[in-house]
Amino acid sequence: MHSANTIIKHFEAYKEALFQEIITLNSFLELYVHIRKRRNDRLEILNKSPAFFQLVQESLLSSVIIGIAKIYEKRNRKGRTIFNFLNFISANYQVIFNKPAKEKGKTSDEITEQLFEYQLVQLTNQEPLLNRVFAWRDGSFAHADKKYFEDRNILGGEFPITISDLRFLIELVAEILNKYEGAYNNNYQSIIATNVTDIDNILDWLYKVEPYKSDINKMVREQAYNRH
Repeated sequence: MHSANTIIKHFEAYKEALFQEIITLNSFLELYVHIRKRRNDRLEILNKSPAFFQLVQESLLSSVIIGIAKIYEKRNRKGRTIFNFLNFISANYQVIFNKPAKEKGKTSDEITEQLFEYQLVQLTNQEPLLNRVFAWRDGSFAHADKKYFEDRNILGGEFPITISDLRFLIELVAEILNKYEGAYNNNYQSIIATNVTDIDNILDWLYKVEPYKSDINKMVREQAYNRH
């Protein structure tokens, strides 16, 4: 039997690890969306290195799909999943939230068996959507299903997923985690993606430089010639 101190430390580490996972996934997703939006006014610049930007977007999307699938994977009995987290909380909540009244968060008294059941129903209701996410992971990103290898549009047609779907799954995990974050220390963690617009500095700079590129190249050649 684990001591109360060990249980609490495990809870803190588990909670923070899941928060970091979804914060990262949300940043990946919003960066993917932001790059696509910049096609509206920076398509010419993006097309200067289309293979690079396509690879970046592909990597971001695959990371989001694989990451969400990992967090929601019921069969992963030992991994950092939302189901394993809830199982741990359900088994140890009386230890974790057993604080003097003056130290309790505003929602400490709401941590009950009924809450776990409600959250499990919330997660179970997402199975149709999650099955589509798992299909994308298994058919394209984690494995290379022959059926979808040459034409991913087939996968999208059979298992449609929208950006809103992915956002919802990320935000649902955040909502569940913040329920326990609030009960434990009366705090709330935001998963809002930061620094997503950093890439604008590069795109906008290249956009401004592009009209003068020939002059810049000429200056570079002249400087190189003069050095010799």
